[in-house]
Amino acid sequence: MKLSIFGDISLYNINHNQFRFCGNLHQLLNESDLNVGNLECPITLNQEKDDSLAVTMYAYGESLSILDKFDVFSLANNHIRDFKDQGVTDTFIVLQKIGFHYFGVGMMQKEALAPYLMEQGDFKIAFIGATRFANTSGSFLGTGNDSSSIISQQIKKLKQNGYFVAIFPHWGYEYVRIPSPRERNLAHHWIDAGADIVVGSHPHIYQTIEEYKGKRIVYSLGNFIFHSSVFDGLSYISNDPRLQESFVLSVDIEKDYSYKTATHGYRTTDDGVVLHSKLENDKLIEEITELSKVMLLPKTKYLKAYYRQAYEISKQNAKVRNEFQNYEQQTLMQKIRFYRNANIQDVKNKLAGLVYSLLNKS
Repeated sequence: MKLSIFGDISLYNINHNQFRFCGNLHQLLNESDLNVGNLECPITLNQEKDDSLAVTMYAYGESLSILDKFDVFSLANNHIRDFKDQGVTDTFIVLQKIGFHYFGVGMMQKEALAPYLMEQGDFKIAFIGATRFANTSGSFLGTGNDSSSIISQQIKKLKQNGYFVAIFPHWGYEYVRIPSPRERNLAHHWIDAGADIVVGSHPHIYQTIEEYKGKRIVYSLGNFIFHSSVFDGLSYISNDPRLQESFVLSVDIEKDYSYKTATHGYRTTDDGVVLHSKLENDKLIEEITELSKVMLLPKTKYLKAYYRQAYEISKQNAKVRNEFQNYEQQTLMQKIRFYRNANIQDVKNKLAGLVYSLLNKS
């Protein structure tokens, strides 16, 4: 069985009448038994958005024609609630009407973390979507929390029932290449519980790939479809070229659930996606392989390499707060709510960012 897994997909501002996939990409989609992606915008006409967010995105149902070769989407991401409950409900309705499957969202954590299940011949495949963003608390439609113990419980149960288990988290920090210790610990924990593969999204650029206990962890697939207007002023790099190159991950699964993965690099623009030539793809694989060597280093060296990025993370966070969310003008209670989802990794990033900021000034 062949799975093809795609990264971040936002149809916001995308002209579905002009957007095109190259011929080789169409072929890849047609050859796959299951095409999966992260749908990072609600499909809705509702205009009552969440004003606390730096960026809000939506798309109309007609835009989904671009994705007609896809089978299932993860909705576990930081934008699915951009237009509140109505936006989520509208997305459900449109996807169901067209015939797409989805996972990663619900009214309760157990529902949001329920797996998408597929059976085909001798193969039983399960996908679980999770994130730290837009988590449901039981009073609104939201995502499953990636730190929930429910995930490990689900993995163990699915493995007992003979499933190949893929975890599709939306996690990490944007515009940096090396994943954080938090994400790495979660991935290892899921594989320890029995997961077969972990494939992430959210940073908008590709990140490292790690082999752990014979299983593959792809920390970020980067953007697949995302209009450049969304990133105006967001990235700390002007006209960031890294946003336009990433890869599709194909997973060829044998009957004993051993598998091989293949990297299909591409260039994505506002008007389409074109797969790399063999020469371009080989070069991309070399770059990813070289980048991923950091995951083989002793833990102290990996941590040093990761925290070197903390200054960039801090700069980007400050840029978003000041230019998009008017943080300084907010009341004390609003500032407290702003940080309500902060975790220990965020605090460590902030401290490391301050250290590197002082070093850069000296």
